[in-house]
Amino acid sequence: MEEKINECLKLQDELNKKIDVNWKNIRTREDFFRAIWLECAESVESLPWKWWKKIEPDIENLEIELADIFHFVLSLVLMERNPDLSYFYKGLSKDFSDLKDIEGDYINHYLAQKYKEEENTKIYIYLIERVAEKALRQDLNGVLFFFGMVVSEVFDFDKLYLLYIGKNILNHIRQEKGYKSGSYQKVIGGLEDNKYLLKAIKEVNSKDELEEKLRNVFENLEVKNNE
Repeated sequence: MEEKINECLKLQDELNKKIDVNWKNIRTREDFFRAIWLECAESVESLPWKWWKKIEPDIENLEIELADIFHFVLSLVLMERNPDLSYFYKGLSKDFSDLKDIEGDYINHYLAQKYKEEENTKIYIYLIERVAEKALRQDLNGVLFFFGMVVSEVFDFDKLYLLYIGKNILNHIRQEKGYKSGSYQKVIGGLEDNKYLLKAIKEVNSKDELEEKLRNVFENLEVKNNE
């Protein structure tokens, strides 16, 4: 896992440099914490939090949103002089020992929900809200820990890794095609680009095939869109 995380950190630094070559001098930690709590809100929108109407959970979109959050988590880690990912690993493995910075009441509430076998979506929402809360407090260890817990509940690190690789490639394509300038079309043929990403991931056998597949998909879409 450590090797995959180091790969993700390298890819994130390359993407950030593509957006702003001196990104570490331009961006602040506050920028990335803000991006995280706003992405958390988008994540919750994929879940049935509205009690006044029936909403089916969109787990595929939730997974994409978690990959988006991971981009900003990695960026925060890269901003640190001596990055420590131990809290992320603890969250992934649900290791509740030696958590000096995490409120015990939060852990107890989570365990009580699990014990009562409440529906998974309520647990997802609770943990995502903790990520948002820690981001608002600019508490990196708290963000790392609860983000790790969300990942372990929704899917696993290997799935997050593959989605991150895919979304990272898509973000490069977006930048190359005018995302920053505003000329990029996010909705193509009636579908958001994330949907094409999910479809492509299902059709490849490894991450090595993914970039070629995605670039072919978006080149073909661009051609059709311009016909």
